[in-house]
Amino acid sequence: MQYSGERVAGGQSPEKRAKFEVDGLLAGRLGEDRQSLHGLLDSLALLDSRMRMLVRRDGTLLAGCSKATDLLDHGTCLRVRSGRVVASQPDYDEKFRELLQTRHPAVSTLALPCWMIEGHVIVRATSVCKDVVCLGLQSATEMVEPQLADLTEVFGLTAAESSIVYNLYLGHTPKQIAKSHDNSIHTIRAHIRRCYDKLGITCREELWRKLNAYRLL
Repeated sequence: MQYSGERVAGGQSPEKRAKFEVDGLLAGRLGEDRQSLHGLLDSLALLDSRMRMLVRRDGTLLAGCSKATDLLDHGTCLRVRSGRVVASQPDYDEKFRELLQTRHPAVSTLALPCWMIEGHVIVRATSVCKDVVCLGLQSATEMVEPQLADLTEVFGLTAAESSIVYNLYLGHTPKQIAKSHDNSIHTIRAHIRRCYDKLGITCREELWRKLNAYRLL
């Protein structure tokens, strides 16, 4: 597992900000608030395509977004056993239990293999309060195309230029872009030079670095 974290400079910590809500749940209001938590976690998943769940340190599931609960139902990397979330493969049980003990402000990471399909689910954990952790889950089983902010608005590109820049960001060659746009390689290279001028860059490496700041997913 990998650990990282930084101290919150000034103001109330995320742990303290969430303490009132979570303490209320632990005090017995989970039944009436569960639907609201599911709705919140589903909304966050729509924003960044990440699955999340709230779990007690003993593994008891408090709430999860729809995709996270579906993942538990299928049991490809995590599943529910005797009312608690556990690793599907016993070899990872101990590492997952360690993950649930993450304390603020650390963030712990564990890659769990998926036994039905090739790939992993990356699980990240951070402390919400004394008894609860938030788990974020990211599927690494397939390539997901990134989403960028509107490049036409940000950099003043035309729709065609924006499409070419996006293709370059994906790693496509000028020859591949020319074929997909039904243009000559010379026309595409001219477009690329104009795009580079508008972005204030000179090479593909600079393009990746610049556009990473505008990546949404």
